[in-house]
Amino acid sequence: MSKSSKKIIGIVLGVILVVIVVGLVAVMALRIDSAEAEQIALEQAGGGEIVEREVSSEGLWNEYSYTVQNGDTWYEIEIGGFGQVGELKSGTGDSWKY
Repeated sequence: MSKSSKKIIGIVLGVILVVIVVGLVAVMALRIDSAEAEQIALEQAGGGEIVEREVSSEGLWNEYSYTVQNGDTWYEIEIGGFGQVGELKSGTGDSWKY
């Protein structure tokens, strides 16, 4: 293998490594924690009280699911690891328990 081929391979490997590191740093910086997810859930429900919570691990981040009771209305809210609301269901009474 010539010096120029080794140099090109080294540059390509260096670029790949930089892309991987930048990706990991971006994921770590943009993901939310459970306190932020709870705040988003409460905002979506217009306030109230979190009566159920579930956290599932999806690789480098978590996904959150909350049931919020606000007066007579309940909300089931799924929040992705970066803060996006994936699903929002609502109803009245205590039917969320069943």
